[in-house]
Amino acid sequence: MLKSVLILLALAVGLLLPQLDAYTFTLRPFLMTLLFFSFLDVRIDRSIFSRQQLFAACLLPAIGLGCYYAGRWYDEDLGLTLLLMGLAPTAVITPVLAQLMQRRAAYMVGAIIITHAAFALIMPVLLPQLLGVDLSLESLGLLVYTIGSTVAGPLILGQLARRYGGGLAQGLRRIGPYAFVLFLSNIAVASGSLSHYLRYESHTPVAFMLVAAGGIGLLLLTNFVLGSRLAPENHRVEGSLALGRKNTMLSIWIALEYINPLTVLGPMLYILFQNVFVAGQIVYVDRKDRRA
Repeated sequence: MLKSVLILLALAVGLLLPQLDAYTFTLRPFLMTLLFFSFLDVRIDRSIFSRQQLFAACLLPAIGLGCYYAGRWYDEDLGLTLLLMGLAPTAVITPVLAQLMQRRAAYMVGAIIITHAAFALIMPVLLPQLLGVDLSLESLGLLVYTIGSTVAGPLILGQLARRYGGGLAQGLRRIGPYAFVLFLSNIAVASGSLSHYLRYESHTPVAFMLVAAGGIGLLLLTNFVLGSRLAPENHRVEGSLALGRKNTMLSIWIALEYINPLTVLGPMLYILFQNVFVAGQIVYVDRKDRRA
């Protein structure tokens, strides 16, 4: 609960301080650091993977493109901000959430790896097509490398540290929880960038924000329900988290690095809605388990 409150405070700070737009260069290194600490505790073997995770990963481009073309009927930027959240991979915090609800954290680890791999492969090819950018083979390769290395680099380093780090790995695990400060920093900076764009560079109508909120809310509910239906009967909660709880930091970085600050609105709204939803889900699952 405290983390949810801190996230909302970081959102508020960013909205009040548009000057934070000057610090968007911190987003990628902070994101990679967060991923490193998350993957540090991941043990990769065959048991953490399942067909349902592959099905969920295959659905990401279909959901993302469906959201894009539906949102595009109203506005191109709405389509793009919905695309980012439709394609976004599983959040790295989901193993922790699964443990809180006394569910299988290993399922979440497999989902994280598969959906992040799918995102790293799909986004560099899909984004230039939708933006109408004609990339050279060299430019496309650089885009694939930048997005792919943002995920693969921390994963590889985390596994190397876990396997061979010894005492160093133990020390890193002890400071890992404090990396949440970097998450809050990214939220505040991204929120500040959005605030700067809305105040000084755009005349976005309130109607756009309301439509975006409605679209993101509908997408979130669809993701959680569909994810639970895809998963095996004894892993409904894990399945809902795999498709519903999104890596918003990755979407925020893509929005600011390759699109425009207005498209950060989707990830921001998703952060707010998914924290409210998961808080309610934890209470519901706890009560349900007590009655069982």
